[in-house]
Amino acid sequence: MKRLFFLFILSALFCFEIGEAQQQNNIEHSLQSSVFNKERRVRVHLPDRYFRDSTTTYPVVYVLDAQSNSFWNIAKGNIGYLANNYAIMPMIVVGIVSDNRGSDFNPPATNLQNHFRNEVFPLIEKNYRTDGYRAIIGHSWGGAFVGTTLFSENNDLFDGYIGISPSFGDEDNIIIKDAARMLKNGESFKKYLYFSNGDVGRREKEFEGYVKDIDSLLKVYPNKTLVYQPRLIERVDHWQIVGPSFCDGLISLSRNYFADQKVMEDLAKNTELDLKTQIKNFNATTKEKFGYVHKASSGYLNFVANDFRDMDDYKTALVIYGLALEKSPKDVKVYVNMFDLYDKMGDHKTAKPMLVSTIALLKEQKENVSEAYYRDVLKWLQEKLEGYN
Repeated sequence: MKRLFFLFILSALFCFEIGEAQQQNNIEHSLQSSVFNKERRVRVHLPDRYFRDSTTTYPVVYVLDAQSNSFWNIAKGNIGYLANNYAIMPMIVVGIVSDNRGSDFNPPATNLQNHFRNEVFPLIEKNYRTDGYRAIIGHSWGGAFVGTTLFSENNDLFDGYIGISPSFGDEDNIIIKDAARMLKNGESFKKYLYFSNGDVGRREKEFEGYVKDIDSLLKVYPNKTLVYQPRLIERVDHWQIVGPSFCDGLISLSRNYFADQKVMEDLAKNTELDLKTQIKNFNATTKEKFGYVHKASSGYLNFVANDFRDMDDYKTALVIYGLALEKSPKDVKVYVNMFDLYDKMGDHKTAKPMLVSTIALLKEQKENVSEAYYRDVLKWLQEKLEGYN
């Protein structure tokens, strides 16, 4: 019974505590836009972990159509859930409120592009801890803004582009023409692009054509600097596609910049090169390819290592715990889990001195962990020490 209780405690180590800081997650800014010559609103949602320290910086994902409360709630809900559960890079979510979607989003969309560059980015980067990475998500006409911005002289605005069921339906087909011109000229993008479409209803049959047009152009003019991941999401229409695309698009985008658990599982299958070296190579290659890489935090590495440990892949777990300690040499939660691993392995020679060190470290860091964690884990560790003696 005690063992089951401790397993429950361990499984809860990475759940985020709900505190007063959570009330600060959602902020709304109003600014007088000289670009639009009127007031514009910008909505911000901060990840839960944003309040746990004052130094960590974050990538930012900008979401169009935040004037729709339901759409904004889908955006911040999906992104927040994924980020808080270690499924994607942790991100600050910024919602752009528009009162005229057509003129804002459709080509050439220079007003909105200038609004981002001259007004929104300075606002966000002045008030929040950002790391320089920016992604954009747009649905339908918002997808047109994604396409027209990527295939323009303003494509430096964002690093990652996600278009959900993109509506490129201008009479001159200018987005496809601009894409063809830039791809033919061998543009160096260093960007990520995700387009999704469904297969139900008139709109999705039309918008599928735009996604396929980009795919065809990239086959004619291959470009290694543009990572393109189109996705057909079956059995959904123009509105049903939004939820699945947020999750799939963000996971796909994140995995290109971040050695997440799936990436580590794949790398671990290569036994010809040690995992630590492979992860470092992944980070170096990603940095060279995109100019940006998101390196896993100690907390994330600890989380992943626990999974490998619980799947009895002790060798891989040890490597990842080691990487976590490189990030945070005195992370007591990593020490607790490493001790548990050595104990499971039956390596008592290594486990006992680590157990003693872990108890001392936990007492030293009593003020840095919750009262329940300190009480329950210390009791378990002391019982284990008695058993070793």
